[in-house]
Amino acid sequence: MIVRDIKIREIFSHNLKETIEVEVEISKGKVRASVPIGTSRGVYEVEYLPTKEVIKNFLEIREKFRMKEFKNFEEVDNTILEYDKSEKLNKIGGNLALAISLAMLKAFALHEDLEVFEYVSSYFNFKIKIPKPVCNVIGGGKHFGGSDFQEFLLIGKTSNFKEEIKKIINLYFKIAERLKKEDRSFNFGRNLESAWITNLSTKRILEILRDFSKEYELYLGIDVAASSFYDFSKGMYVYEKEGLELNRIEQLSYLYDLIKDYEIFYIEDPFYEEDFVSFATLLSHFSQKLIVGDDLTVTNLERLKKASELKSINGIIIKPNQIGLITKVAEVIKFAKKNDIKVIFSHRSGETEDPVISQLAVGFGSEYIKLGIAGERTIKINEILRIEEKILG
Repeated sequence: MIVRDIKIREIFSHNLKETIEVEVEISKGKVRASVPIGTSRGVYEVEYLPTKEVIKNFLEIREKFRMKEFKNFEEVDNTILEYDKSEKLNKIGGNLALAISLAMLKAFALHEDLEVFEYVSSYFNFKIKIPKPVCNVIGGGKHFGGSDFQEFLLIGKTSNFKEEIKKIINLYFKIAERLKKEDRSFNFGRNLESAWITNLSTKRILEILRDFSKEYELYLGIDVAASSFYDFSKGMYVYEKEGLELNRIEQLSYLYDLIKDYEIFYIEDPFYEEDFVSFATLLSHFSQKLIVGDDLTVTNLERLKKASELKSINGIIIKPNQIGLITKVAEVIKFAKKNDIKVIFSHRSGETEDPVISQLAVGFGSEYIKLGIAGERTIKINEILRIEEKILG
């Protein structure tokens, strides 16, 4: 496949932050890929560089792609790694690396007359699978709201994506009606991921969602995002909104009670990003639940290997812009699947209109996809619906 041209442009994410889009032209047409922005980033994510610096870096690397022939996709990411040999892609920037990697992935799919999910499945040898939806319905933490926890989630139980997402959409509005009755300050405000913002306490939110999830036959989940409120100087989890300060053992006890009392199935980042042992302790108590690493693992193979060795998690969040290259995403997923760790593809808080994570989630055979539920998040939902229709006929 010959790259006729490759361009970059500045665009805006849905939270009106500057980001980038790379466009690649081949004989069969043009493709574009853009990069989302995370509000809370893990320490071990690849380097995120400002847009102006990224565009400057692109001017240096574009001649390695323009009018060049690539025999396979591996050559694309190798070209990037030859230019930037640093572990965190400090020179080129993980955001630029991913934009090029994704755009070239789409170009290869177009070259072979395949959708991205079909190309990914074929090239990386993964079985195609429709993931179950993981949807943020009430927000907190750095994403605003009355709870220190970052997200309260509803999760589909079956592989019928269309039916599960319909249930969650229906429930999303019922939740708003309940919040209006119980929270006088609630005025249908939503955060960056279109999750409802309420001043209700963590436990009251969980009570409401537990009852609704039972009625609608959905799983209940939380993204604790514990690193965001862990005070390293004190060695304590500081719950400002709940008025709590908990040490490591107390945090474990607090979560243990919540999981039991509210029948929580999915628990993401329950401890700060270096505490592999506490993750493992929680998993040992709740092996039938999904204990998920995000800041802990940041789509990084070495971090995942450590988590697997210590039996810290049985689920991993996959965010391509945490690692910067699609070949590295593939390595992480292959290891996860080999070690029976569930894969959850995830959006970021500052998304773009690019629905590629839906294609990647299906092509890489992920068990779940975290994609919000309303507003611009419907772009990703609708893409899964199209894919599901194509697969099922």
